[in-house]
Amino acid sequence: MPYPTDPHRRSGDGRGTRRDTYRLPRPSAEPTRITPRPGTYSVGRPARAADAPAPTPRRQPRRTARTLEQPQRPPRRSSHPGRTAGPRIPRVALVLGLVLVVLLALTFFALRHQEPDAPAALSEAPTTTVEAPTIEQAAAVEMYIPAINVRAQFDEGACRTKDYALDPASLDKACTYTAADRPYSLPGTDAPDIVVIAGHTAAGVPAVFNNLYDGTRNEHKVHEGDKLYVRTAASGEKWLMYSATDFHDPVKAGLANDPDVWGTGPMPGRLLTISCIQPANLLEASVKNAVVGWSYEGVIDGADATNGAEPAASAAA
Repeated sequence: MPYPTDPHRRSGDGRGTRRDTYRLPRPSAEPTRITPRPGTYSVGRPARAADAPAPTPRRQPRRTARTLEQPQRPPRRSSHPGRTAGPRIPRVALVLGLVLVVLLALTFFALRHQEPDAPAALSEAPTTTVEAPTIEQAAAVEMYIPAINVRAQFDEGACRTKDYALDPASLDKACTYTAADRPYSLPGTDAPDIVVIAGHTAAGVPAVFNNLYDGTRNEHKVHEGDKLYVRTAASGEKWLMYSATDFHDPVKAGLANDPDVWGTGPMPGRLLTISCIQPANLLEASVKNAVVGWSYEGVIDGADATNGAEPAASAAA
């Protein structure tokens, strides 16, 4: 097809040969006769070969080297205008510089955080251990359970018994139980066996252990981990601290033979609180006991116990 900017067609071999858009008829060897039409006049004459004009020699077009000019690309713009190339730093020098900076930084931090050596006299001083205080076994004089706000004073002497059952002498005081034919112990840091503390409950009237058990819901009010503090005749202003571990509500007739309560051998560090369960119906008799098992944990100062706060630091015996 013709180029858009060239009115001449190119030859089939791709050269720049120029062709005319029209041609003259070639002279014929024989003359052309013209037959006049009727009513017309012929003004021409037969053409002869001698009269035919000589063919004009065909010019060979002048070949000129045609150069296709490549479009010039605009110069590439730099992404950092105004940046001029400076002298390049050798790569080895750059690496050495970075290593030197890192070494200097590590040395600085090592010197900054270096701890001074302790004096010889201090480092060689012997270490002393504060031992837990020892409180001899003695009768309890006061008890306190902060979780349920139970405070109790104690009767003098051992708990009273009636018909082989514990029967504290008063409603508003608790008691500790010991007997010559029983292995039970008075409270102390080195008590060799179970410490037994008993107290009354009553229906409709105040009693020292009324708040240990909820007879309406048939559940213990103390929870596992609650603390019990006991002050004895030998502890002065210090208190023995115990933590609640187990809960029982046996029938009164079966309490004495319950191994879950008493165990099968000596149980040092164990304390029991024993009371009666008052039924919701005030006309019904009490037939069960409420028993809570406690485990000895240590000794604390009196201020921590009387204020109901947790001990700052308990010392295990």
